[in-house]
Amino acid sequence: MTPLFALLFDSLDERLKLRRPSRKALNKVFPSNWSFLLGEVALFAFAILVLTGVFLTMFYRPSTADVTYTGSNVLYDGRELPAAFESIIRMSSDVPGGLLFRRIHRAASHVFIAATVLHMLRILMTGAFRRPRELNYLLGIVLFTLAMGGGLTGYSLPYDSLAGTGIRITYSGLLSFPFVGDRLAFWIFGGDFPTGDVIPRFFVFHVMLVPALIIGAVSLHLLFVARQRHTQFPHLGVDGHHFVVGKPLWPSQFAESATLFLWTAGVLVASSIFIPWADVALLGPYVPGEVGNNAQPDWFMFWLEGILRVFPSIEIDLPGVTIAGTFVASIVIPGILFTALAAYPWIERRVYHLEGDWHVLQNPLEIPLRAGVIVGTFSFVLLASAAATNDILSRMTGIPVEVVTWIFRIAVVFVPPLLCALFVWYARRRLRRRQLSVATTEQEEAARYLSAAEPGRAADVPR
Repeated sequence: MTPLFALLFDSLDERLKLRRPSRKALNKVFPSNWSFLLGEVALFAFAILVLTGVFLTMFYRPSTADVTYTGSNVLYDGRELPAAFESIIRMSSDVPGGLLFRRIHRAASHVFIAATVLHMLRILMTGAFRRPRELNYLLGIVLFTLAMGGGLTGYSLPYDSLAGTGIRITYSGLLSFPFVGDRLAFWIFGGDFPTGDVIPRFFVFHVMLVPALIIGAVSLHLLFVARQRHTQFPHLGVDGHHFVVGKPLWPSQFAESATLFLWTAGVLVASSIFIPWADVALLGPYVPGEVGNNAQPDWFMFWLEGILRVFPSIEIDLPGVTIAGTFVASIVIPGILFTALAAYPWIERRVYHLEGDWHVLQNPLEIPLRAGVIVGTFSFVLLASAAATNDILSRMTGIPVEVVTWIFRIAVVFVPPLLCALFVWYARRRLRRRQLSVATTEQEEAARYLSAAEPGRAADVPR
C-alpha cells in the first residue's frame, strides 16, 4: 500500500507543488504546555457540535404552530404543543439515538464556550495578545461573541419555558435601542413578540449564519497562528524571541492532538449517557405571559442576566430621546466591557512604552496594570453572574430578594475597582522586591569578583 500512497502523493505534487509547503508545515514546532491545548479543545468541541447538529437538523421543525403530539412520551401524548417543542420531544423519545445526539450536542456547546473562555483568559494572563498578535486577539473576542450568540440561539430553539424567557429578554434588549429599536426588533423577530417568525429566524442564525461566521473566524485564527511564531513560556538559557522550544507537528503534536480529540469526544459521549443533559420535557413548552423559577439562562449568559437584574429600572431623558435602563444594562455596559478588552493591548503598550515584537509569555503579576484589569474584569463578571440567582439566594438564605439585589448593586460597583487597585498595589510591590533582589545579587557578585581580583577594594562596593 505504501508505494500506492507514494505514487498518489507524487502525482499530486507534480500538479499542486505540495512537497515543500507540506514539509514546512509538518516541521512547525509547537510549544509543550497543557494550557496551549485549550484552543484545541474548543476546536474539537465545535467540530462535534457541527456533526451532531447535522443529525438534529433532520428531525427539528422550526415553527411555533400548534401540532398534536402522538408518541411514546406519556407526559405529552395527545397534547397540542408548539411544533418546535413537539419535534424535540419526538426526537428525544421516538427517534433512535435522538436523545443521545441531543445530549452530546448540548454538552459540546458548554465545552466549546468554556474552553473558549479559558483560552481567552490564558491569552490575557500571559500577554499572548501583544504585538504582533493584536489582530488574532481581536479575532478571539469576535469568536467569543459568536460563541455566545450560537449558544443563545441554540437554547432558544426548543421553545421551552426557559427558551421563551430568554427570547423575550433578547426582544426587550433590541427594542430598547434608541431611534432604531423597533426596526431592529422587527428585522430579527418579524414583528411583535411572541411572533411566529422568531423560531424560523433563530434556526437560520443557529445552523447557517453563526456557524459560517465561526468557521471563517477560526480559519483566519489558525492562518494567523501558522504565519506567526508561537508564543511560549520562558526557558532558562533560551532566547524565546528567536527560538521555539517544543515538538514538531508531525508526528508528535499530531499524535497528542488526535489523543486529545478522542478524549474530548469520549468524555462528551460518557457525560451524555450518564448525565441527563437538556431534559426539556421537565421544563414544558413556552407559554407567553408566564415566567417560572427556571427563568435563569445557561451559565455563559448569567452575567448579562445579572446586570439586567441589578440595574435600576430607570429612564434617562436626553434632548430628543429617552434612554431606557434596559438599554444601558444589556447593551451599553457589555459594550464598554468588550471595548475595553479589545483596546487593552494598545493601552498596555502605551503605558509601559513597549517596543518591538513579543514572543515570550509572562506572569500577569509582572505587569501590574494587566493583573488589576484581569482581576477587576472577571470579578465584575462573576458578581454579575451570581446576581442572576438573586431569587434563588433569597429563598436559600431567607433574606428578602430586594435586599439581595441591593447587596449585588453595591458589590458590582465597588468590589471590582477595589480588587483591581489591590492587585495593582500587590504586583507593584512584588515587582519592586524582585528588582531589589536582582540588584542586591548583582552587587554581591560584583563584590565577590572585586574581592577575588583585589581583596583590598571589596569594601568600596556599595551595599
